[in-house]
Amino acid sequence: MINTGGWVLLSLIFGGLILLVQRSERKRRNVSLIILALVGIIVWQYALYRLSGDCGQVFQIACRAAQFGQAAHIVAVNTVNLSILTAVFFNSAYWVLFGRSNPPASSDEIQVFGMND
Repeated sequence: MINTGGWVLLSLIFGGLILLVQRSERKRRNVSLIILALVGIIVWQYALYRLSGDCGQVFQIACRAAQFGQAAHIVAVNTVNLSILTAVFFNSAYWVLFGRSNPPASSDEIQVFGMND
């Protein structure tokens, strides 16, 4: 059982983070991987925090019971893990279809034209 709205949103967020690393310049890919991995960990932990306490206004008292709190935590973990797998799947498909034939360009190839050119 998953939270469908959270799954779609988290899949888009994690997919965007993976796509930024995938399409970054080869020389700067390690730096962008480290920075975006930290951002991904923060998003992952915040999603677990928010989805674990997502019971609605009516059921707040019942949510504090251990039985319902564990069920909400299981839904949160399933939602976050499935969104990460979905993001990896779609980014892998993008890389197979488009990324291999169109690698990201290098900044060494940029030419600046001035007034005299």
